[in-house]
Amino acid sequence: MLVVDAQIHIWKGHKPTNPNHRQVTDFTAEDVLKDMDAGGVDAAVIHPPGWDPNSNALAVEAARQHPHRLAILGNFPLDKPESRTAIDGMKSRPGMLGLRFALLQPHQQTWLTDGSLDWLWPAAERAGLPVALLGPALYQGPT
Repeated sequence: MLVVDAQIHIWKGHKPTNPNHRQVTDFTAEDVLKDMDAGGVDAAVIHPPGWDPNSNALAVEAARQHPHRLAILGNFPLDKPESRTAIDGMKSRPGMLGLRFALLQPHQQTWLTDGSLDWLWPAAERAGLPVALLGPALYQGPT
């Protein structure tokens, strides 16, 4: 049976802001692959974390180097005007399966209902990218 971890993070040069993640400055694709091998995991989907501004680039490089083991649900700042056109080139990046956004910051709490993301749905459809969301009303924290 194929075992796939559906959510991992890699980062370099930044400690996680969430204490539930490993509190190390670097957790690279090589670290992930070593842990995957030890745990019998065949493949994984990288979700670039927000605490590392270079996490999308790290994920793309990891997927390029390990296309049979690593794929990506990418992201970008939803509130930046340049993101409205950046989405068009996302699918051409190595390993890009879709997009994932966690709307957990206080300023993001109304984005699903106030029209802030109305541009995203047609843009994602045009780009052929499915969207995964972690919305504010759905997240209750660790149980």
